Amino acid sequence: MAKTTGGSFVVKTLEALGVEVVFGIPGVHNLEIYKALLDSPIRHITTRHEQGAAFAADGYSRIKGKPGVAITITGPGLTNAVTALAGAYHDSVPLLLISSQIPRQSLASRSGFLHEVKDSRGLASSVCKESISVMYPEDISSSLIYAWELSQKGRPGPVHVEIPLDLLSEGFFGESEYRSDCRLKVLRPILCPDDENIDEAVSFINEARFCAIIAGGGALSAGSEITKLAEKIAAPVVTTCAGKGVVDERHALSLGARLNFKVVRDYLESLDLLLIAGSELSPTDLYQYPLKPKGKVIRIDLDPGNFARQPLPDIPVMADCKAAITILADRVSARDARVVEEVSSKVKSIKAAARDELLSSGELGEETYDAVQAVNSIRKALPDEGMIFADMTIPAYVAISEFPSYGPRTFLHPVGFGTLGWALPAALGAKAACSQAPIIVLAGDGGFQFTMEELALTIEENLPLVIVIWHNNGFGILKNIEKKRHFRKPYAVNQNLPNFSLLASAYGIRSFRATSAVELEEALGASLSDRASAIIEYRSR
Repeated sequence: MAKTTGGSFVVKTLEALGVEVVFGIPGVHNLEIYKALLDSPIRHITTRHEQGAAFAADGYSRIKGKPGVAITITGPGLTNAVTALAGAYHDSVPLLLISSQIPRQSLASRSGFLHEVKDSRGLASSVCKESISVMYPEDISSSLIYAWELSQKGRPGPVHVEIPLDLLSEGFFGESEYRSDCRLKVLRPILCPDDENIDEAVSFINEARFCAIIAGGGALSAGSEITKLAEKIAAPVVTTCAGKGVVDERHALSLGARLNFKVVRDYLESLDLLLIAGSELSPTDLYQYPLKPKGKVIRIDLDPGNFARQPLPDIPVMADCKAAITILADRVSARDARVVEEVSSKVKSIKAAARDELLSSGELGEETYDAVQAVNSIRKALPDEGMIFADMTIPAYVAISEFPSYGPRTFLHPVGFGTLGWALPAALGAKAACSQAPIIVLAGDGGFQFTMEELALTIEENLPLVIVIWHNNGFGILKNIEKKRHFRKPYAVNQNLPNFSLLASAYGIRSFRATSAVELEEALGASLSDRASAIIEYRSR
């Protein structure tokens, strides 16, 4: 009987898990997986760098709602992917990274074997929920299934599985052995809230005159439930960046992603009750300053560790946000219509005050007003279902509050780990997940150069993106910070930029230049209507 190699077993297991797309780069150590992919319905997208592969898997996961999968070799392949794994870990994105490993007999030998790493599991586990080494052929399938499940269980995150070269390349299994092993069922039970805690939460909400909801990335699947609850109890909804769009930001009760504004924080801290759903409220969510509410706090979360974070909850509800909020929305008492009207008016005035605060603070430098105008142009040009993948750049920081998201997973930004170069490869992964949705990449000219090699995929894999490059000749936000810290001149932040029009031409991509918000809107309209990739250079000053 012909034997199935470990590499084939990897691919068959991924097929059984329903994986449709994987991102990666072939290397001499993982070619047995690639040989098996030749005959698989799984689509493989070859990125230009392993970091790009893991970023693309991250973007795919954020849109698809299930783990993105990346494949690398060990050694440089794994180390190149680590930054992307760290970003996914920080932002609670489920991701599966499969890497090869040197043969079992050479492990921990320091023999100088090609791609040897002293402690690859230690390296990966520092930025993953877990790192798993497969040491026996019969454990390949069960390890991958376990990793797939673990990445989505509780608080999501990346999981790494490494498989030694000898297991990948040798034949071990007959077809019948494979099938019986791969029929493990994939189950993810929803964690239901404790009745006693829910009873208390209902009582607290009913007793509170004025309350608000803070929604994070863990509440992305509970948008309609949160909207129903907010309308019933007249609660404004403010989100973290990761939760942006959970409630349509055109809604009269939406405060958007404005946790960093003093006027918003003062309001939240003055209320009788805060309900925090699916967020750790990290320093990056709160811009370093923890909330200090005077009222009661209810926290709903799958991660019990978040119940030990400020603000400490009076009632912790360990549950899936959708399950818990569904019950709350059904059981709480509705507020009087006059209260709803009063709160809606208050929300409108707070949003106006927050805009004034943004423009007057000078926090982002002289380009703030121009960035607001650019973000407005992007919103006008982008269809309701369109997405922005925003890198670490001044207009992206502005867009967190000023770009109105009409639904979840339409504004994506690596605010937690803050990785330059994330947006382009992550957007490519998203496009592979959702081919019809128009996607705009918003990047600074400095950060774009971190991963601009992935432009090749927009043509090679037919993944059209519209890329807006914000010109500030290097690292604009750092220039502002250096100025505030009284550097006698800008240091290590100015760059001689490539000709982005020629770069676009080299990849067969259309290019535009815009010097005003009106020109930007026109270029975006032309690019989006073409449904083809384009680079738009935007220089406002």
